[in-house]
Amino acid sequence: MEPIEYMTSLLTFYLKGEIKSEQNFINFKVPNTILGLIPLGARTSKLPVNQIASVSTNKQLKFGKLIVGVLATWVGLGMFGSSFIAGLILTFIGVNVAIDAFEIDLIVAINAGQEKVIDFYIFDKSKAELAVEQINSMISNRMDDTNTRVHADRIVDAIKAS
Repeated sequence: MEPIEYMTSLLTFYLKGEIKSEQNFINFKVPNTILGLIPLGARTSKLPVNQIASVSTNKQLKFGKLIVGVLATWVGLGMFGSSFIAGLILTFIGVNVAIDAFEIDLIVAINAGQEKVIDFYIFDKSKAELAVEQINSMISNRMDDTNTRVHADRIVDAIKAS
């Protein structure tokens, strides 16, 4: 599996989340921030492939978040006449919230019934789908490796052929 880096926020575009594999484990790294702006370490987790039941994506629109973002943008644009800096900041935050309303979640279902949800930005939709494809491939390979019937059939076929 090739490492996949994705943007976690428009405001902190320089901070990247990462999904990568390491033998039979999948590593997830999501940067932490204070107030969504100041970087403060990262949250990491490592899941064994044999503990993953399924992987999927969920695309949705958070309508309330979209309305708040549009209203903040509208108010920010209206403030340009009185306070340019405050208007610019509010407009930028409003645009960020409005764009963030279009969510793509990577959902990793674990055998114990838990789910790990990783948020992707709308611009990284293809990366979320690539992660699903690659993780499902790792799950499939793991299942093939542990399928004793397939291995026994290969041995029987080899004995018959000789």
